[in-house]
Amino acid sequence: MTADFPRGELVPSADPRFPFNFEEPDKTPKAGGTIISSASTDISTFDSTKTAASGTGRYVNMVYNRILGFNRGVNLHPSNIEIEPELAHSWERSPDGLVFSFHLRDDVYWQNVAPLNGRQFIAEDVKFAYDRYAVEGVHTGYWLNSESVDAPDNQTVTVTLSRAVADFIRPLASCYQSIHPRELVDSGDIETTAVGTGPMILDEAIQAEKVTYVTNPDYWERDVLVDGVEFRHLPDGAARLAAFRAEQVATGEGIVGNIREVENLLETNPDTQINLTALTNGQGFAMNLQNPKYMDERVRQAISLSIDRDLLMTILYQGLGQVLHSIPWLFVWDEQPTVENGNLGPWTRYDPAESRKLLAAAGAEGLEMVNIYFPYSSAYEQTPDILTDMFRDVGITMTGGAADYTEFNSTWVGRMLEDVSTAGWGTIGFDAENYFYNSMHSTAPGNRWKFNDPQIDELTEAQQVELDPEARKAIFQEIWTYELEKAYRPVIGGGAGFFVYQPWLRGIRFGGALSTTNIYQDWGDIIPFGWIDK
Repeated sequence: MTADFPRGELVPSADPRFPFNFEEPDKTPKAGGTIISSASTDISTFDSTKTAASGTGRYVNMVYNRILGFNRGVNLHPSNIEIEPELAHSWERSPDGLVFSFHLRDDVYWQNVAPLNGRQFIAEDVKFAYDRYAVEGVHTGYWLNSESVDAPDNQTVTVTLSRAVADFIRPLASCYQSIHPRELVDSGDIETTAVGTGPMILDEAIQAEKVTYVTNPDYWERDVLVDGVEFRHLPDGAARLAAFRAEQVATGEGIVGNIREVENLLETNPDTQINLTALTNGQGFAMNLQNPKYMDERVRQAISLSIDRDLLMTILYQGLGQVLHSIPWLFVWDEQPTVENGNLGPWTRYDPAESRKLLAAAGAEGLEMVNIYFPYSSAYEQTPDILTDMFRDVGITMTGGAADYTEFNSTWVGRMLEDVSTAGWGTIGFDAENYFYNSMHSTAPGNRWKFNDPQIDELTEAQQVELDPEARKAIFQEIWTYELEKAYRPVIGGGAGFFVYQPWLRGIRFGGALSTTNIYQDWGDIIPFGWIDK
């Protein structure tokens, strides 16, 4: 395989059958064909400022680029993130930490599709998109410390900060900061179509059916080998699995959710390629923290004590589940926190008797909760029933049920959760700022749980401007410990995700550290290296 098509490297996991990454075969890449992937989520809007959900990100990031990127595809690593050039070929930060200068490539052109018609990509395009992200939509939190974005010439963009903060540049490489054109915003078409600088040209988008693309013949980074890509909307997990078994799709998210399902798949499709995603954080039980039912910390602590996490992880993940906090531990500790070493807080244990006592002391016997969730995978489907039984044992009744994708994500991402959710995922983030300030500060747009705690506000603000790594880490530990004591997000955990690929799919890999190379959002970054070995 040529240097232009890297092979990656084997990164083993604890189970030798399922590595975190595997090496590509030494073959000459072939041109032609269409890669078809199943997709659990439907297209919602093509306006990347509107939502962080994959109903937008998956589809627009096939068409758009960002100025920076992360190590991607077969070069992913489960515990390492590296920033790479994309639309910017180089960048630097001023000695006082206040100014970032990005130097753009001069050989990038917008796709030859109206209304862009192949015009040159310039610095004013970046300024327009960044100015828009800063003042509207769900990603404004990334820009709270930005004072101005300027384009002193066609190939230079400068970002001036109002204060020197520790985390700023990583989000610019993320799936949430792709560069969209002024023309689509001015025409009002930004929500219904996309024209970018990326490897794929949008061909057709039919809600509840499919989204198709054809290759951009003028793509600046490299010649793209495949003729096109199709995402088939298959919201049902059984349907995604059936399509994969029949080789109707090359890959897709949520095809298998646990070891048992993988082993069953391998019985019929023994040559399936598989890799795992490493876990550094899990998911918590989500509550509307401003709902009066959950404002007494004893109620939240009781909910946490009612969860038998060992049983839950065994049922859901058959040995590959881990009890993990919502915050990635890599930012906070030198070794993984566990119940045994005490770094998961005093309430991350199973004690139904104490749970009942706390509920009684809080006057919350007979607590009733209404759950809303979307079944992204088999684990998301099973979790509500398992937790309902555990809650019942301590006198808590949980009702509610699954919502469709659009309803759930508009509720959750829009910070409109009324009661509880067993699918309350955090924003995908690549820096500590996302998991601390942007998720927990009372004014932050990513605060879907509705935290409103002055101590958390003070600490999350302090970590932003602490440039000494060890001092900042000490603040992280204080936030971590305080949140777990308050049981704001009772720890549940998660399981290593399985990504499966047909034996003839090459150059495509998902599952990087902290959700980089994300199957829901990062297809466009990876597709230039994909090819079909048939």
